[in-house]
Amino acid sequence: MTKPATLNCHVGFNAQHSPMGAFMSFTCGNFGTRGGIGLQIGQPGDQEVFIGFKDGDRYSDATLKCLPFYTAAVDRSADAFLVEQAGPAEQNVKPDAVAFTEKEIARAYGWASDRWVADGLSFTVYSPFGAIPDPAVDDEQRMREGLLPAVIARLELDNTAGKETKTAMFALNHARTGSRILNDDLGSGRVAWAFRREAGGAAELRDFTSSEEGSKIDAEPFIFMRWSASDGVRERYNPVHLLGSCPGFGFEVPAGKKYGITIALGSYLEGFQTNGLDGRYLYTRYFKGLGDVLKMALDNSAKMIASAEALDSKLAGTALSEDQKFMISHATHSYYGSTQLLEIGELPFWVVNEGEYCMMNTLDLSVDHVFWELEHNPWLVRNLLDNFVRLYSYNDEVKVYKSEFAPSTETMQMDPSQTPPPPDEAQLKRPYETKPGGISFCHDMGAHNNFSPKGRSSYELANLTGCFSYMTVEQLCNWSLTAGCYVAKTRDLEWLKANKTVVDACLASMIHRSGDVGFAQFDSTRCIGGQEITTYDSLDHSLAQTRNNVYIAVKSWGTYKALALMFRELGDAASQAKCEELAAKVAAVVADQAVDGVLPAIFEKSNPGYGSRILPAIEGCMYPLYFVNTGFAGCTLDQVYSSPAEKRMFDVLEEHTRNLLLDPERRNLFADGGIKLSSTSNNSWMSKISIFMHVTRKVFHLDEDPRVAEVLRNADAAHVKWQTEGSSYWACCDQIVSGEGKASRYYPRIITSALWME
Repeated sequence: MTKPATLNCHVGFNAQHSPMGAFMSFTCGNFGTRGGIGLQIGQPGDQEVFIGFKDGDRYSDATLKCLPFYTAAVDRSADAFLVEQAGPAEQNVKPDAVAFTEKEIARAYGWASDRWVADGLSFTVYSPFGAIPDPAVDDEQRMREGLLPAVIARLELDNTAGKETKTAMFALNHARTGSRILNDDLGSGRVAWAFRREAGGAAELRDFTSSEEGSKIDAEPFIFMRWSASDGVRERYNPVHLLGSCPGFGFEVPAGKKYGITIALGSYLEGFQTNGLDGRYLYTRYFKGLGDVLKMALDNSAKMIASAEALDSKLAGTALSEDQKFMISHATHSYYGSTQLLEIGELPFWVVNEGEYCMMNTLDLSVDHVFWELEHNPWLVRNLLDNFVRLYSYNDEVKVYKSEFAPSTETMQMDPSQTPPPPDEAQLKRPYETKPGGISFCHDMGAHNNFSPKGRSSYELANLTGCFSYMTVEQLCNWSLTAGCYVAKTRDLEWLKANKTVVDACLASMIHRSGDVGFAQFDSTRCIGGQEITTYDSLDHSLAQTRNNVYIAVKSWGTYKALALMFRELGDAASQAKCEELAAKVAAVVADQAVDGVLPAIFEKSNPGYGSRILPAIEGCMYPLYFVNTGFAGCTLDQVYSSPAEKRMFDVLEEHTRNLLLDPERRNLFADGGIKLSSTSNNSWMSKISIFMHVTRKVFHLDEDPRVAEVLRNADAAHVKWQTEGSSYWACCDQIVSGEGKASRYYPRIITSALWME
């Protein structure tokens, strides 16, 4: 079995370790910051994480030496109780730990594991993933296994060469009060603690001297809960104090032995957790409480570890570079940390939260997640599509402007970590008439566990010309493309037939918004005086404006190709032909815009975006590639572009991409070699870069040119550094500004990098 390689980059970055569908993460890795267990939040937890050992038995005065996942050397929580002087017991408090330096630490980061090694100590977290079971077809045992809201860790201390006892420990020092010892019956030899009723840990001791699997010991870890880890380990008479904030486990390792503890870290959130729609976690149907969760995790730990190691081996055994493997691993860890499987009205309800923003089922992320989710959980994609139609679709009109205007260059420029600029006053004052629009879909379903009102998102606002405006055309394309991908993967014709009226409405709405050129000529009346934007909301005009945008044009082309295939399956030859006609029309318009081998970002010469050059021009080519790879297209990729107009567009997009990647002025590359999506914006998104690189390699095969291959290799290396150094606290980060993670942090969307495994 192939194991993950030891990292040769900066190792002090956070990683999320999460079960599927529990919106929970155990996060650690960034030096000198808090982490631990985080529930239903878009950032790391608030605990100091102590993982280490000391010489001697537990009562020795030796200083703990720990992995550097904590903020301070001395904990001052007792100060609130010790006004003038410490009592006899609390005088025993010493500095919690001396941290290992980075040079002393080795880290191996796998697809489903994360292993730290320092001076005979090893700590590994396992977070296996797979198909999420469907309660409509799977039995209770399968549901319990698939929805178990826990991850497994293993802490080992090798003292085989030692001459005296050593003591290892694992503890979480909470910033909030509420820690307690968990007295549930978890089985012999096991101990546990909890934070209120929400989360906790359980551990059992094993002997690893003779085997990697370990053998049971007729002993259990010792448990403590004090104000500091070192005090808890050493306290002889009162190791558990209910006022303590730092619960943990410890164990002594005799000379000549290698012992370890298997740790279950889990959560259990009972009752309704969402507002607007009353949702509880689906796992609560199958588990009685936190003790039940932790017991099952320890019972199944060997199976979970084996599953994680098999996943690690699968990725490690691919022909991808180590940089590419890292990005896929990092992305997968953060994706599952945002997932939430609820039960609403006795039915499952799938949610992927948008990283640090915690927006629920952002549709322009869903369309990027779809390739991963269809590989693992097609039924959840169907669930998402149905819930958008049922609850978060709407009908509108479109605005036909009576006058042209020159947009401001300032109203779209923004640092994503700062307040957006005010709307463009000239746009707000433009007179317009209205005409029929049609169906579209909300940007999201709510935020922070608060479902938004029916037909409304948490994000979209009127009278804006940049960030937080409506994405009506983009989301119409996104639902249609997601539906097309779902049918392509599953061939679920029953679902497609049940949704024929929706598919019909999507085509009509696309036509109403497209004018004479076939794509995005009008803004929704929901914008009132504002204008529509794209998913690239924090970039400049080159990518943020919807109208006459080359990115939206090619995405609209891909949407027509998806709709055509769905109409083919429905036996609607007339609608299929109409979609093919519109696809060819869009392709011809795109091809006609090329100037000197490149395409302008915006097809309006008076627009600042006309001078911009963007790499996501080719993003819409991803979907026909998927239809070919699944066999749904019923043809080769060359045949997808067989019409004269589409062949011209293909050639133009290929030349455009090659020219931008090999531009002598490097306007679409950062100084470190990372990909710059727009020549006029320093904000670049790793999720979209991943799609771009995949299309570049698999549709246009530009990596067969050694010069392009070198550009892409250098970019892969730069992108790893963006994550490990530029966004080290925030785990996987999407929006990178000049190498530094500025926004869209703790983010699921970079799961698009898993496309590289095809």
